[in-house]
Amino acid sequence: MFDLTGKTVLVAGGAGYLGQPICTGLAEQGASVVVADMAGERARQLVAQIREKGGSAEAVALDVADQVSSEDTVKKTVDTYGRLDVLVNATFASIGKRVEDLTAEEFDRTNRINLTGAFILARAAADAMPSGGSIIFFSSMYGRVSPDPRIYHAPMNPNPIEYGVGKAGVIQMAKYLAVYWGPRGIRVNVVAPGPFPNPDVQAGHPDFISRLADRVPLGRIGRQNEMAGTIVFLASDASTYLNGATIGVDGGWTAW
Repeated sequence: MFDLTGKTVLVAGGAGYLGQPICTGLAEQGASVVVADMAGERARQLVAQIREKGGSAEAVALDVADQVSSEDTVKKTVDTYGRLDVLVNATFASIGKRVEDLTAEEFDRTNRINLTGAFILARAAADAMPSGGSIIFFSSMYGRVSPDPRIYHAPMNPNPIEYGVGKAGVIQMAKYLAVYWGPRGIRVNVVAPGPFPNPDVQAGHPDFISRLADRVPLGRIGRQNEMAGTIVFLASDASTYLNGATIGVDGGWTAW
């Protein structure tokens, strides 16, 4: 059921911290993977690694804030592989300022990526799925619950409002599109990662990492590769009756 042989998967943000093991995991299950990212060199390096292991992958430059870029990326995917079966949108943006310091322009610019860009890319992908497919949005635990400011000690700011608002909106957008595109055989679901701080945060803020871990029922932060299995599941025929769902991959954070 988890075999992805013959399927083409477009991963937006595929060269990112969580995107890399996702692309690798999809390729290991037989998918042809398009690694779409603004970080071109990282994307090319990842594609080379996948190919060295016998997988099929291509790198494409993508700016999800730009409608033409999103539509061109979908077109390139179909031109290269002849089809598009799955879209994984693992992109995000945030400014990182406190509520008092964030400008309206910064709020808008961030959610041009988190919301508007996600919508544009999903619509372009759906247009390229005449026989149905799977669209997977990335939200966040902070799209479901609010960050606890008490664990963010100065000089760190709390997880920013524009990020949480955007990721909350993604959940509703996925529900809407799941209903709207369901009759066409297109499933739309959401993953909501928990605490997966990148290596720089882990190395630079060990006390913060400890406070994060203390909030997780499993007692630790997420490991880089622990999103990949859920994405493979949602991309595969193992999840053909799952539509409009939000799956929290957060160690139980939102179960408190």
